[in-house]
Amino acid sequence: MIHMSRERVIKALSEPNGPEKLVSKADQAIEPAWELFIKENNAQACSFLARLAKQKKYRQMIENKLSRGRSELYAALESGDAKLRKNAARLIGALSAPCDADNLIEALEKEHTRFVRPSIILALGSAGGDRAKSYLASYKVAAPGDESEKRHFADETEALMTAKRRLASLPKHEFAGLKTEYEFELRAPDRLVGSLLYDIEESALDEADIIDHRGNCVFVKTKAVQELLKLRSMSAMLMPVAAKADITKPAALLYCRRFIKDFFADSCSGLPPYGYRIEIKGENVDRAAISKAMAAVIDSDEVVNSPSDYEIELIAEFGKKDKNTADIYARPTVFADKRFEYRVGALPASIHPATAAAVLRYAIEHMKVNARVLDPCCGSGTLLIEREKLAPVSSSTGVDIAHKAIDIARMNAERAGSSAKFICNDMLRFEAKRPYDEVIANLPFGNRVGTHQANEKLYAGLLDKLPQWLNEDGVAILYTMEFTLLKKLIRERPGLKLVTETRTEAGGLMPGIFIIKLK
Repeated sequence: MIHMSRERVIKALSEPNGPEKLVSKADQAIEPAWELFIKENNAQACSFLARLAKQKKYRQMIENKLSRGRSELYAALESGDAKLRKNAARLIGALSAPCDADNLIEALEKEHTRFVRPSIILALGSAGGDRAKSYLASYKVAAPGDESEKRHFADETEALMTAKRRLASLPKHEFAGLKTEYEFELRAPDRLVGSLLYDIEESALDEADIIDHRGNCVFVKTKAVQELLKLRSMSAMLMPVAAKADITKPAALLYCRRFIKDFFADSCSGLPPYGYRIEIKGENVDRAAISKAMAAVIDSDEVVNSPSDYEIELIAEFGKKDKNTADIYARPTVFADKRFEYRVGALPASIHPATAAAVLRYAIEHMKVNARVLDPCCGSGTLLIEREKLAPVSSSTGVDIAHKAIDIARMNAERAGSSAKFICNDMLRFEAKRPYDEVIANLPFGNRVGTHQANEKLYAGLLDKLPQWLNEDGVAILYTMEFTLLKKLIRERPGLKLVTETRTEAGGLMPGIFIIKLK
């Protein structure tokens, strides 16, 4: 991954609403932003990290960077810069760890700047635990000293109420099945909707369940949730709630509240309240302000915004033009999605299991039943595991040069009940004792793993190995961002034939799928 320069990040952060705008370039900006936060106590960088930490992927990256004692966070809470203290509290709140409670309480007791206190209180609510709960139960908001403090008093009071709601023990509800049919929007990895449609055709879903399919989505109306949760090529399963909803008007948001109540009443045991969280998607939108405005309308005694203790997500997807209009979806977490539970470990460049399943499904007509399968750069083993789940294999072998990758792959395979064998070796030195029917690989993109220069040698070496690895009628299924390089190298090798190719999308990148055979 090519990172933005320190100077460029500083410039971007200094612009109006800079931290929010920079979220669209998170992968390139996170490393320099972290350095600015840690080494230079940059408050705007901390604000940017706090926004990123609301997303699971980046939250994990930030957690991995912290020292065991989280001293970096607590030092920022004691900074002489009030804005840094405020943003540090926001970052701690986004990370939501009970171990932070004592430090947050200490910071709140020392904090004399009123606009900082709400962020610390909200962080306590997100941290959770008995210590935070008991402290906030007895906390009193100091009365405003003068007219200028009235707004801060109101903000702190609202923050305290929100934090207490987050800490309230919400009841858990067990999914019992849908009594009525609901519409679902099933999403596939970009340009691989055909794989998802194939999965649906092979499932127990009735043809009448399919309403339509457009772009990367298949629309179904069904009660058969368990059948939907068997579709391995499905990257997301969403329930449409409101299309092109104007979030500045209460009608659509009140309907969201009604949807949540009706869904739980229809499908789950137990009584309200029901915990939910809000996720905002879109470029150049103020996620915090929008979430706050939405929750202010949706919240009730029966439906509670509780980001650390929820059973359903409301996802608002904003377009590029109208920042007040969004498509709103529900994603219940009471659905037990066990498709990829085997994935107990992953690497930074690991392919997502749904993408792996879709890629392999795309190439299924070139596969054999009871095939011998090789992945020469297997990483965490996802492709091999998904290959076994697609159709029976007689053997599957994973090779990777990194011991860490092999260890993770073995753990994942054991959890998946896979028969795959894993070997720590350089793929270019690996010799096949017998030819394979299939070679499948998620090749290094040259971003998180490898470089373009290194890939030239690696890709050339792999292609040169194919005649030794493959049967005469064998097939190679390769997934990579280096499509220009790979096509050039294939053309230079008269013994290889590019059968077909297509492009997809992954994390903002546009990798290609290449199917290659021997001539």
